[in-house]
Amino acid sequence: MLGLSTALLPTVRGGSDQVPTASQAGQLSLHYVEASQGLGAKLDGGRTEIEFGDVNRDGNVDIVSIGDHGSPLSSNEHGVMVWFGDGLGQQGQWQLFQNGNFGYGGVALGDVNNDGSVDVAFGDHHNYSDNQFGNRIEGVALGDNTGMHWTPWDQGLATNGETYGMFGTDLADVNNDGFLDYGSNSFGCCSGVHVYLNRGDGTWSQSAGFLGENSSDDLVFADFNGDGNADMATANRKGTVFLGDGHGRFRPADGNLPPMSSQGRAGISVGDVNDDGRDDLAFATPSGGLQVWTMVSNAVWKNLSGALPASGKFEATQIADMNLDGHGDLVAFGAGRMVVIAGDGKGNWKLASTFTTPGTQGYAAFRAGTDVDHNGYPDIGVIAAEGNPFSARNHFHVFVESSPATALRIFPKHPHGGATMVPGSVRMFEWNAAVPNGFGAATVSLAVSSTGPNGPWKKIAGELPNNGRYQWRVPADLSCVSGCDVRYEIKAGEATTAVVGHSNFAAKSGR
Repeated sequence: MLGLSTALLPTVRGGSDQVPTASQAGQLSLHYVEASQGLGAKLDGGRTEIEFGDVNRDGNVDIVSIGDHGSPLSSNEHGVMVWFGDGLGQQGQWQLFQNGNFGYGGVALGDVNNDGSVDVAFGDHHNYSDNQFGNRIEGVALGDNTGMHWTPWDQGLATNGETYGMFGTDLADVNNDGFLDYGSNSFGCCSGVHVYLNRGDGTWSQSAGFLGENSSDDLVFADFNGDGNADMATANRKGTVFLGDGHGRFRPADGNLPPMSSQGRAGISVGDVNDDGRDDLAFATPSGGLQVWTMVSNAVWKNLSGALPASGKFEATQIADMNLDGHGDLVAFGAGRMVVIAGDGKGNWKLASTFTTPGTQGYAAFRAGTDVDHNGYPDIGVIAAEGNPFSARNHFHVFVESSPATALRIFPKHPHGGATMVPGSVRMFEWNAAVPNGFGAATVSLAVSSTGPNGPWKKIAGELPNNGRYQWRVPADLSCVSGCDVRYEIKAGEATTAVVGHSNFAAKSGR
């Protein structure tokens, strides 16, 4: 177990990779401990991608990957790798199950056929499978609520010139038809970026894409301009931000963003840091610093970086509300240093936590923002290259915020206030929840009101596993003239609590 520094760094004036501490602002100091028992499968090197999600619907968050360069040949990795979580954090144990003979790439989770099960999508370089499961460099497979069995559902993917390898992968309803669609970015050069529409029957057709250009692998869907249509951010030299039109087509929108490296913009992530309901963009600069930008109009961006470090050794970022104050925070990693920098919704930043992973030479995968141990606070997962620079190997770590849950509480995450949803489309509800020890398993119910925060309420879903995420097909007849509100209710044992949070959203056509 790594030794973690839970003390805040002092305010530094002139230090290139330091930011002021959070204590003056009255924000919570966050303390992390390692919870990596069971994550010791032999890994290799190179990039990979991890995703948090409850693939067996037991209410505990699991971790999914398709491995790094060693998958499926020179390590213990192969196929879809699921580390099942038990929700116990530092006292728990992750359990690994693997299925398939392919790997080295990116992964995404979502319900692509709307049957209530979590499915998996991936882009890979080692498509060595001798059957349909994993024999192409872009794939989707249906889950069965066990996390152990996957059925290929990918006809038409990887049919538009992408032949070498794909990587960063995400799912979103880019044409607002009620089905999650597929996007993936090239593994290095030169397979480009590709978006495929889900026809709902296991077949896919490309709606947007290009070949060529170099890449540093990542891709994520978002909504930067607040029109309710899925936009896209890529770590590709051809461009970072592409705005969607609600039909599956995209146009470049980098505008006045600063220059990128020859491999595209590094360490990209998305989330709302200025409380307007729109996604903002974070990334690591070519000099190893950190920046956050928000789109103020079509392809016009405003720098919200403020006191963030202008240089350093940062490689990866994530935007998430780590201290539960309702504002997006920035989590960053590089050269073995992890920082959690609290945002106030106005572009001001204060350091809330920092710790190190000794012997780290680089990173392979990074995710933050999901609570894996039911204390309500989001946690962090990282795969870091550790050891001698010439023989470093990847090692998997999970760090959980150590505060105990003292009362049953639920914290809405998404949608954030001011977001737009398109009727008929698929969107996500997300939350964190604090469940004290001894309360037992919790369930969550969701309801929507189109007449204000006092209701009346219409049920969205009830008795959901408390896993932090629910995929919703927005009703075609939903009307929110002055905005819709969402009520989150959590039950555990005899206790019940509910909240109408910062989740007011608009429902209108995005086309």
